[in-house]
Amino acid sequence: MARTSAVASEALSYCTSCKMDLNHVIVAMKGDKIAKVQCLTCKKEHVYRVPKGALEPQVAKASKAKKSAEETESHSIEIEWEKLMSSHKDIPLKPYTTRGHFGLGDKLNHPTFGDGIVGKLIYPNKLEVIFRHDVKVLIHAGTAQT
Repeated sequence: MARTSAVASEALSYCTSCKMDLNHVIVAMKGDKIAKVQCLTCKKEHVYRVPKGALEPQVAKASKAKKSAEETESHSIEIEWEKLMSSHKDIPLKPYTTRGHFGLGDKLNHPTFGDGIVGKLIYPNKLEVIFRHDVKVLIHAGTAQT
């Protein structure tokens, strides 16, 4: 597939009407980026959308502001994780398993993500766990039995 795009040439795009990745005709360009396309199946014109099946979206590199925002968010998650882990230092770490029972504030050790703390219970069998660099939703057997 050629990387160069021009008005009236074809490109793969996600069609919001057909709800599929389909061939489109390029209707408008903004610089070297595709701006508008027309679906060859339903004939509707819409803003170009990266195909849902694409592994790597064809977009320009993230701006400095976006990178800075991501770094700040990652940094704030780490700060929150450190506060929670120090305030719950007396609670023992439980090994994570999908069959385990966890409650709010429980500390767990995940084989991939490392040490984390349960920040939210999502009914009936999901947990929002705060790890050092990210927040993940994990499954479990249900709330801790006391």
